[in-house]
Amino acid sequence: MGTLIEIVIQEPSNDLAQKAISASFNEISRLEKIMSTYLPNSELSKFNSLAGGKIKIPVSPDLLKVIQRGVYWGKLSNGAIDISIGPAVKLWEFNSGTPSPPDVGELKKVSEFINYKDIIIDGNSIGLKKAGMSLNLGSIAKGYAVDQAIKNLKKMGIKSGLVNAGGDLMAFGLKSKTEGWHIGLQHPRKPEEIIASLDIKDKAVATSGDYQRYFIKDKVRYHHILNPKNGWPANQAISATVISDNVMDADALSTALFILGEKKGLALLNSLEGIEGMIFSKSNTASYSSEFHTLPKLSLKNLKTKPPSKQ
Repeated sequence: MGTLIEIVIQEPSNDLAQKAISASFNEISRLEKIMSTYLPNSELSKFNSLAGGKIKIPVSPDLLKVIQRGVYWGKLSNGAIDISIGPAVKLWEFNSGTPSPPDVGELKKVSEFINYKDIIIDGNSIGLKKAGMSLNLGSIAKGYAVDQAIKNLKKMGIKSGLVNAGGDLMAFGLKSKTEGWHIGLQHPRKPEEIIASLDIKDKAVATSGDYQRYFIKDKVRYHHILNPKNGWPANQAISATVISDNVMDADALSTALFILGEKKGLALLNSLEGIEGMIFSKSNTASYSSEFHTLPKLSLKNLKTKPPSKQ
């Protein structure tokens, strides 16, 4: 998954606690072997090597669900998130020892293969209209894995816990007799500072930021959240946080908001029922959804804010 994953549970039986945590980590590992583009033998890597043109390939139920949801958010965000971003991600090579920006002409060329509308879903089979297309689920698969880990814990009888995959997290049940889980949101430029904190119970939180994976070349910051329209790092925000009912949606939507920026991002947020969020701009101010201020025990620290949008 390219990140550290933490599982915290409250359970009086040490034996059950260890079994539940092990089963949840095993589930995350299983899903990584399906959806990772870093593993050459993953189901997704094999799919990408075979798909393109008229071929439709049967996929596992997990991969199908995530692709379907990726296309759903692609439509809802008007392509701000696009799981067919694979060709551009491959060119950037963020994990190489000496990363550098790709050739402009090459990036322009592969951008022609990025379009979620060219993903064909036919029953349990997936096709890609153009040879040269490939899927990358980095903006959504991690969230799905956290959701499945939570389901596993609940299935095994755990009543209270938290799973955190590099800031994409979900907490369920109460941490104490009356209180939910208290979490903090990190300042995108000052990692030691918490800019907001709140209580969550049976809720998911995900943050997308330009500080999570990046390199600096000639004093320019290049980060891993690419704009599907041109394959370049999006420059409309420095972080975006979403609170929703599941991590898969929060994960996808935080990426979309980061790419859309303040005005379009808040318009999308405020059109969605039961989902709240905050977009942190380059001017070090945060804009947030219309009901964000009603979140339990919300505290905005060290943070200049703009009034909630009424769009």
